[in-house]
Amino acid sequence: MTKTDRQGRSPTIKDVAQAAGVSSATVSYVLNNLNKVTPEVDAHVRRIANELGYHRNRAATALKTGRNHAIGCIVPSLVSPVFPEITQAVQQRAEELGFATFVIDSGAGELREAQAARTLLKHGVDGAVAVLSTHSRIVERPIFPLVAIDRQIAGLDSVQADHHIGGRMMAEHAIALGHRKVGLLSGEQDLLSSRQRRDGFVEAARGRLDIAWDIEVPLLSTLPAEAVNAVGRKDVSLIACVNDLVAISALSVLRRNGIDVPKQVSVIGFDDMQWSSWPLIDLTTIRQPLAELGRRAVELLIRRLNDPQSDTENVVLPVSLVKRASTARPGGSGDETG
Repeated sequence: MTKTDRQGRSPTIKDVAQAAGVSSATVSYVLNNLNKVTPEVDAHVRRIANELGYHRNRAATALKTGRNHAIGCIVPSLVSPVFPEITQAVQQRAEELGFATFVIDSGAGELREAQAARTLLKHGVDGAVAVLSTHSRIVERPIFPLVAIDRQIAGLDSVQADHHIGGRMMAEHAIALGHRKVGLLSGEQDLLSSRQRRDGFVEAARGRLDIAWDIEVPLLSTLPAEAVNAVGRKDVSLIACVNDLVAISALSVLRRNGIDVPKQVSVIGFDDMQWSSWPLIDLTTIRQPLAELGRRAVELLIRRLNDPQSDTENVVLPVSLVKRASTARPGGSGDETG
């Protein structure tokens, strides 16, 4: 039991400073996320504060600093496995930096996004991170600091995966396996990330792959009739999909039609969401660092809160190919590349 516990009072910043062997100013720098100390000192002070059971008086801090140490997180869906992974990382990183998180499912609608932003403002958030729709209204006149996830928006800090390179990797994987005739299930092209993935694939495929069909599909777990018919025709040896949900739907159609995956048709997705590694799915895919997207978005937002006049920062994170059992050489029975 600490000395402050025995005295029956809550520990103060001075108690934390004394126990950590630093100044009260240093403790304040750390607990207010001002990035004025080394990572080692930051970790040391936070550990001591946690051991002492130190908790800041949020109301007093808000009155003094004008901040509530709360952020918002707006995502278009909490049903798709991708967005909960990002949201969880947002919440964890925010908590590490001393911020609470309010999460709102916007349903990918412009009006709903605007309503979500107003709701967050009423709850006193200092800013928000958001996966926004293509024609989002809240970026025109942001009502609080905002960081965009998954695409660049003029005037806003942003973080996204390298979708274009990911699309190239898909095509290069198909070429390396020896495929020649492929089909594309591309996402709706008014969505920048879907367009970048398709553009990267088409660019790398030019003169090396024959794209037999290219169908735009929604980023959902069910395929439209045109896509179902194309997948079931067995006129291509590989199908490249805009994301893992679409790829899993394609796998279902193929298996329903008695088409062997990957011996007759290979399938590749994009995202590497948690489901993709399940043995019954075992999907070859392009991994975008979902957790890192969430963490970096929070860090960009806190940086903006601490330095409102800083230059806009756009972070592009690398992607990687994850080889599993859904791709093989034409007529093969598994991924046979090195």
